[in-house]
Amino acid sequence: MIKLFKRGLWSYKKSITLLVILLIVQTFAALLLPSLMAMIINRGVIAGDVSYILKTGGVMLAVALGSSFASIGVGYFSSNISVGFCADIRKKMFRHVDRFTLAEFDTIGAGSLTTRATNDILQVQNFLIMMFRVVILAPIMCIGGVVLALTTNLHLGMVVVAVIPVIVLFLFIVIKGVYPIFRSMQIKLDRVNQIIKENITGVRVVRAFTAEEREKERFQSANADMTQVSMKSQLRISTLMPMLMLIVNIGTVCVVWVGSQEISAGAMQVGEIMAVIQYLVLIMYALLVMAVVFAMMPRASVCAGRLNEVFDIEPQIVNPEKATKPAALTGVVEFKDVSLAYGKDAKPAVSAISFTAKPGETTAFIGATGSGKSTIICLIPRLRDVTQGSVTVDGVDVREYDLDALRSRIGYVPQTSNLFSGTIGSNIAFGEENLSKEKIIRAAKIAQAEDFILHKKQEYDDHIAQGGTNVSGGQRQRLAIARAIATEADILIFDDSFSALDFKTDAALRKAIKDNSKNATVIIVAQRINTILNADKILVLDKGKIVGEGKHDELLKTCPVYAEITKTQMAQEKEAV
Repeated sequence: MIKLFKRGLWSYKKSITLLVILLIVQTFAALLLPSLMAMIINRGVIAGDVSYILKTGGVMLAVALGSSFASIGVGYFSSNISVGFCADIRKKMFRHVDRFTLAEFDTIGAGSLTTRATNDILQVQNFLIMMFRVVILAPIMCIGGVVLALTTNLHLGMVVVAVIPVIVLFLFIVIKGVYPIFRSMQIKLDRVNQIIKENITGVRVVRAFTAEEREKERFQSANADMTQVSMKSQLRISTLMPMLMLIVNIGTVCVVWVGSQEISAGAMQVGEIMAVIQYLVLIMYALLVMAVVFAMMPRASVCAGRLNEVFDIEPQIVNPEKATKPAALTGVVEFKDVSLAYGKDAKPAVSAISFTAKPGETTAFIGATGSGKSTIICLIPRLRDVTQGSVTVDGVDVREYDLDALRSRIGYVPQTSNLFSGTIGSNIAFGEENLSKEKIIRAAKIAQAEDFILHKKQEYDDHIAQGGTNVSGGQRQRLAIARAIATEADILIFDDSFSALDFKTDAALRKAIKDNSKNATVIIVAQRINTILNADKILVLDKGKIVGEGKHDELLKTCPVYAEITKTQMAQEKEAV
């Protein structure tokens, strides 16, 4: 918890200082009121001194009003500090996660990151609001109440002192038992969020395979697990209030019993017993609010630990301290004996990869599923780092290249065409926010997307749902391609980005890209032979290695793997006809 607070809480030191002052005022005002009440009863009511009653009552009223205003200020500043700090943490987490590579996302998972950035931060926020309200008030009120009770009457004060250790021991037992339960509950909440996210994003697949009932059962099982753990924690926490009330009420009965004997013996006055009871009530209130804070602390502590886990993850791919700039921006991409393994002890996914992609040419990759095509592609924008060898752009190793400068030169269309909530125009202009309407239209035309865009009611201002779920797969791919083309990058990478297109659109799109990107280095990953038929260089992959390189006609004669792929696809096309 303290480690999380060090990430920015001290920036609110002025507000914290004012909060401390108001808490002290509120606390001393609360402790002063029982003494004034005892004075009124002993010196005013019993003696019948009306003027003293009015004078002291006026002082009590002023103290009560001061305490009320201080309490309002405490509520304002505690909320301001807590909400502001957690908003800063949320912002820092978003920026930190935004730097993560694919490896870091694989480690934690999107569902867990979503829970940590929302629910976990909210739990810390709620804890802070309560903590700031009682962090000074409760200890001072508790200690001050004990001292004043002992000062008022030693015997009654000892009763109060005897009650406090019992309450503290009970709090310690409950809090110690509930801490591991809260940690388990957050993990189960991760699971629930993950299932919800999977079913929302994969709703079409679920319905296509009529798996609704199975998914309902999966969700109900995860939800039941979380509910069971939540109920277990709440049952333990729910024992706090009745047990505290029982202990305090027993203490009150003891105070009245001891005090009645003192009054009968003439050793004390009625006002004193009333004051001690009020002190006991104040101490109970202080311990009660501390109990609420302690009840919230285990879950908040678990959540703070989970947030720190995210902040402690350092991205594997970072900007070099001294970035190297290429002598000329030509767009030449070169792989030199590149190997990559997913993990230290894992078998290389690709190995001994060497080739050069030049501007004005189209370099294509083809191979069986899992042969390493997408793995090679992700090394160019440095989404992952090589295990061995080097990837260079214009002669500069991408590990020595400024990340922003490198990626701004690359128009990348990933295998999964993700769109963002907004409009068609905002998605095309995603790489450059202030892109002109003319350039947006040009990119759409090249990507063969204009035909369906113009059929939309609002054309380029038509709404796109999160993930592009309100457009077809082919339309989503064309918008993703238009987004890459709109950047006017000198390196264009298409990772199996034509799979959802029909042959006619595929051919028209490739021709438009070639005609409008003559000086760009074009790299294509494809499953279909027709997509790469006219590429300047085709690289055939098999089990993570290049087993063939050349043009279509050459590979048919020299590469058995390529010849087999061609033969299989041609046979499938004939069967389809």
